[in-house]
Amino acid sequence: MKVSIQGIKGAFHEEAAKNYFKSEIEVIPNITFDDVINSVQNQKADFGIVAIENTISGTIHTNLNLIKQSSLKITGEVYLQIKQNLVALPNSKLENINQVQSHYMALNQCRDFLRKYPKIKLVESEDTALSIKQIADEQLENIGAIGSKLAAEYYGLEIISESIETNKKNYTRFLILELNTNVESGDNNKASLAITLPHKKGSLAIILNIISFYDINLTKIESVPVIGEPWHYLFYIDVQFDSTEIYLQMIQSLNPLADEIIILGEYKSGIQSFNIIHSN
Repeated sequence: MKVSIQGIKGAFHEEAAKNYFKSEIEVIPNITFDDVINSVQNQKADFGIVAIENTISGTIHTNLNLIKQSSLKITGEVYLQIKQNLVALPNSKLENINQVQSHYMALNQCRDFLRKYPKIKLVESEDTALSIKQIADEQLENIGAIGSKLAAEYYGLEIISESIETNKKNYTRFLILELNTNVESGDNNKASLAITLPHKKGSLAIILNIISFYDINLTKIESVPVIGEPWHYLFYIDVQFDSTEIYLQMIQSLNPLADEIIILGEYKSGIQSFNIIHSN
């Protein structure tokens, strides 16, 4: 099974993919999220996995737009607790570290820890795992990187300070993308929709009232501008339902009220596993 990820081996995307598929996977590394989607569309990978939102930094709207514009469908989701670790060459000491490199988001997630060491220079990089690999490949002494335990193990570095993220309830939601989704699953209880509404008063309120009327749980709503149409918005909506029949009735009721409804995917909610982690 080939799974396309953003980043190289050891990235959090790989960790999320392993947690979701719970079986042996072949990771297809990519630099950008565009590359992830293209690799699945071109059938170089069976699945793609993309981060879509984080409990600290919020929704990645560009990824929602990429999914909408692609021919892929969302077929699953997985939630991953993000534990950031400071890693360096074996036998390194924290007091000797004078530079730390990582993706800007990882650096931001560890600000409280890093403020304790003002002499350390912070350097932004393209990817957490790539920062770790560079230290290993070039044997960079007195330089640390922030990233996953998995990446440290892959590239032979040591964790010199574990779980340094400021917020210990730091989770990222990842979406599983697939090209061929002809097989319907009776386990599906969640859907992601992209809805463009008429640019007139009360359009959104009517849609929300219908969702409520069918007793469908609205778990997420985001608005993004419709390019070229000032003050006109597209709404990304996630809904969770107990009955597929009721969900389909809701979609039928919404259709005549919207300019366009695109079903980005119907899948099984991953929130149950998230709750187990969250409660520990």
